[in-house]
Amino acid sequence: MALRPYTRRRVLAVGLAGCLLAVAVDQAAPGATAPVRRVAAEVFSPVQSALSGGDDANSPARQRDSALRDAGDSRANAATLSALRTLLGSAPADGRRFVAARVIGYTTGTTAGTVQQVTIDAGSADGIRTNLTVIATDGLVGRTVAVSTHSATVQLLTDPDSAVGVRVGAPGMLASVSAKVPAGLPTRDPARLTLRIAGTTQAKVGDRATTLGSIDQTPYVSGVPVGTVVSVDPDRGQGAPTAVLRPAVDVSRLDLVGVVLPGDRQTRPTVQGTR
Repeated sequence: MALRPYTRRRVLAVGLAGCLLAVAVDQAAPGATAPVRRVAAEVFSPVQSALSGGDDANSPARQRDSALRDAGDSRANAATLSALRTLLGSAPADGRRFVAARVIGYTTGTTAGTVQQVTIDAGSADGIRTNLTVIATDGLVGRTVAVSTHSATVQLLTDPDSAVGVRVGAPGMLASVSAKVPAGLPTRDPARLTLRIAGTTQAKVGDRATTLGSIDQTPYVSGVPVGTVVSVDPDRGQGAPTAVLRPAVDVSRLDLVGVVLPGDRQTRPTVQGTR
């Protein structure tokens, strides 16, 4: 089925790949360059018409322009579908309902090369609200912090004001992840985060951190990859064992993301003792 250009649609993704991809083919968002092509066509078509000798829809110039537009739309739609299929098949999206959206803007931090927030092209009209988990193919991106009708702002893990509860390593140690560097420790690469262990056991290089989760799954659902420990900090009086974490997602290259829609809260099982 051909994708309809210039139509704003959102994909409500679920864990059934076959059904989802069928919906995606019909409802994937158009490429970011579609509005540019449309405006260009409106501005230059009168000139092209005059040069070609009239408004004949079957003129070579019109046919050429139509073919170029169709080819551009096809490439953009194919890229969107490819990215969506990849996201649908990823571990962070497994079994989750989400709204797919593209990054259309960003806010940089005070440190060169850092990004603190991004803007996505989906909002309340698509079922998005604040404090929802945002994922990419490789893991956690952040959470929604502001929402309008057709767009939303996402606070990234690299924002100094962001903090995420995680479990780390095979024992599932409780910890938190943030972009802030504890006092007394050397400055980190802007693309690295700080892991702070809740107990006294230090993390090990190679340990992976996943989201701890939140009540009612907001702002963070559980089990989403956050990052991997790449080095362990020395004890310099920071108050708790810390380590350097490489984020699972490179936020400087974000494109298609998913805003997770929390499901119904599960009822805890009742445990009945035996006599």
